[in-house]
Amino acid sequence: MGNNLQKAWDWVRKWILRPLLSMRTANLLMAVLALLCGVSSLIPQGEEAAFYAANYPGKSALIRGLYLDDVFHSWYFVALMGLLCLSMLLCTGRMLVKALRAGKNQVEWAAALPNTRTLRPGELEKLRRHMAAIRCRETEAGESLVFHKNGFGRFGSFLIHSAILLVVLFGIGALYLPQVQDVDCRVGESVTLSDGTEIEVLSFRMQDESGKLDYASEIRITLPDGQRSPVREIKVNVPASFGRVKVFQWTYGVGGAVSASNPVTGEEDLFELEEPVFLSEDGLTGVQVLGVYEARAEDGQDSYLFYQVRIVSNGTVMPDMQVQPGEEIRLGDWVFRFHEPYYPGLRAKIMPIPVSNSLLEIAMLLLLAGLFLSFYLQPVLVKADAEGYTVAGPRPEKMRLELEKLLAEPEEGDKA
Repeated sequence: MGNNLQKAWDWVRKWILRPLLSMRTANLLMAVLALLCGVSSLIPQGEEAAFYAANYPGKSALIRGLYLDDVFHSWYFVALMGLLCLSMLLCTGRMLVKALRAGKNQVEWAAALPNTRTLRPGELEKLRRHMAAIRCRETEAGESLVFHKNGFGRFGSFLIHSAILLVVLFGIGALYLPQVQDVDCRVGESVTLSDGTEIEVLSFRMQDESGKLDYASEIRITLPDGQRSPVREIKVNVPASFGRVKVFQWTYGVGGAVSASNPVTGEEDLFELEEPVFLSEDGLTGVQVLGVYEARAEDGQDSYLFYQVRIVSNGTVMPDMQVQPGEEIRLGDWVFRFHEPYYPGLRAKIMPIPVSNSLLEIAMLLLLAGLFLSFYLQPVLVKADAEGYTVAGPRPEKMRLELEKLLAEPEEGDKA
């Protein structure tokens, strides 16, 4: 039984742990994931089967069979992300263990190293003065001297890899943890999300000033605790974030809407048009809205939408008329306002608090700390005795060249 367990452990260590402990494996996994992300940007995600059949004839079955229509939720993408996190976690843990072991008994370990360069008479004192000048601690270990500083710098690589791991975890959290809601909202109206967040749409356009398609909305976000964001403009690839909520310009819709208000009584109601409707208080006087239609401008290039309307006064039907969005019709005490038929479809993502508020900031701080330690606090570890010296530490090349240059320079008395 013991031999079988040992064989199983040896197999796991050779074929699972050893590959996962290699940064080469992590780099390969990141390359494959980047390739899949590229595929997801080329093939529209989350559409109906009819969309792929119409736009990718002969390939739609392959696309859906390989889950290329929803790459980020495919089993292989999730498995690769899990392997990447496990690999980076193991590599980061190994770097931490290595750094801790290197810092433990480093003086005794350095003192036992063989010399790699001999010292001539007087050079030991010259070396000691130089190491004191660069603020190295001097520790006696038997017949040897060990000079060391910046021991904490060996944790630089660990902090950098920890930051990268947290960024990956942040990406996973942003991809899989948010609660997603798709909502339609007319200009001038607001919608309330499931958590109580309110999104108010102030404007919507489908073209920029040059006439180029450019779907954009101006919105204001009010959180459940009452905090209100400034007015933000969102576009298809430019979302707005406030608190735990991120709002995207997702799609648009077309549908007539007419509001009827009575300034005298304060009554007001909004009617969304799904079919022709007669808006009247007494059944004799009112506005009959036949529908929303599209017409070409005089230049023949641009198009616009208008309402086809009939006014009825005391049972008398007036000729049909066109009403532009934003215009009003007054009949007696009532005011009928015709709203913009285009309205935005928004996608709102409600992020978990730990992901949205802390994880990315912590990752950036760890990355900056790791870079600072790696570039400005590199560990120094030098062992010397009467016969020679050696340079140890995680990156000894710089110190080795510095000492060789130092010892190659003649003393002041020799120059004279």
